[in-house]
Amino acid sequence: MPIARASRPNSAADFSRLDAQQRARGFRLLRFEPLLEAEFLDQMRREQKPSATICTATALLIWIGFGAFDLVRLDYPAEIAAWRPDFVAGTGLRLLTLVVLSTSFGLLVASDARRIYPWMSLFALILVAAGAAVNANVYKVRGIPHAELACFAIVMAVFLPLGMTFRQSLFTAVSTALSVAIAGLLMLDVVYARETITLAAMLAFAAFVGAVGAYLREYAQRDKFLLRRMLQQLAMLDPLTGLANRRHFGDHAVAALQSAYSDNSPAALIVLDVDYFKRFNDTYGHQRGDFALKLVAQRLSTFTRHPQDLVGRLGGEEFAILIIGLDASRTAHLVGEIVRSILELRISHGSSDAAAFLSVSAGIASFDGGESLESLYRRADTALYEAKRCGRNCYRVAVNYSRGGRAEPAGSQLRLVVSDER
Repeated sequence: MPIARASRPNSAADFSRLDAQQRARGFRLLRFEPLLEAEFLDQMRREQKPSATICTATALLIWIGFGAFDLVRLDYPAEIAAWRPDFVAGTGLRLLTLVVLSTSFGLLVASDARRIYPWMSLFALILVAAGAAVNANVYKVRGIPHAELACFAIVMAVFLPLGMTFRQSLFTAVSTALSVAIAGLLMLDVVYARETITLAAMLAFAAFVGAVGAYLREYAQRDKFLLRRMLQQLAMLDPLTGLANRRHFGDHAVAALQSAYSDNSPAALIVLDVDYFKRFNDTYGHQRGDFALKLVAQRLSTFTRHPQDLVGRLGGEEFAILIIGLDASRTAHLVGEIVRSILELRISHGSSDAAAFLSVSAGIASFDGGESLESLYRRADTALYEAKRCGRNCYRVAVNYSRGGRAEPAGSQLRLVVSDER
């Protein structure tokens, strides 16, 4: 049964193209494709967590201070005895906000909470705005001087780096203005209506000004995020073929093999070499040789199927493929398809002794968790050498490392003792 080929964005080249496409399309609505959006939000929240912790601690201290001033400035025994609705609402909001701020601070200090703390910040800021608006009106009704303009500080605070997106910050700022308007219209006499609406309008204007700056800042952050990803991924790519370079392939292979071992999943390393490629360059020129390598790379990339599968160019005409999740027989069948597929490109190679068209030889080594990547590569490379010795345009399979480091060709042909010195 043939093994299905798939093309998916699981390599640095694929993700680099996705980043470039996203940047070309733009993101005026401050939104990426789902995969990029999730990564951006995770990075932003991780970077802003220290500042969010400081801001939350500051807000908590300020809120405790305002609560202490309430105890001094309000006649609490009389207020409790009267139990007026505005006092009950103001005190309830004070206590609820204190609990939410304390919980937010505790989560930021004691745990990662990257997915939770932005929403806790949003909820806490809305409560702070509502509490400040209600308590300002409590003071106003009783003729006590109050800091009515404190809500402007809250509008400014919502655009601080608290892990919230632009939309979340804008929603919080608008909620602050609405809280002031609703609290004033419900709690104050009609004579204060114009004053309340004017204050709410000023807060809405302040929110608009803050939102413009926040939008530009997040847009720049997103653009920087894409550029940084593109540069990081380009550093992991072979410039000619767009495949993973030797360093990235090695780093990825070490992590993927460890993961496969932990999951008890089969894995294999395939090393391939273009047959008589020096002759190809001498005959057709280096420009055509480079083009041929690109075609080979593109075809090899179609054979990845698992998210951790990876194709890399190790240098010159040598390639490698890491295969995860296929047992030895299916891996061998896959490599047989690869060898035939390269020949089917029908790239003329008149100076080859292996075939009339460009071909590859391959060596396969299965991983059993008991060896290093270097040892795995050495066994695959030795099997590749045997494939070349047997006529090229074919593949050979190295037996399991734990069985003594021997190698055997595909099928029922000769066996080869692997030398660790090569």
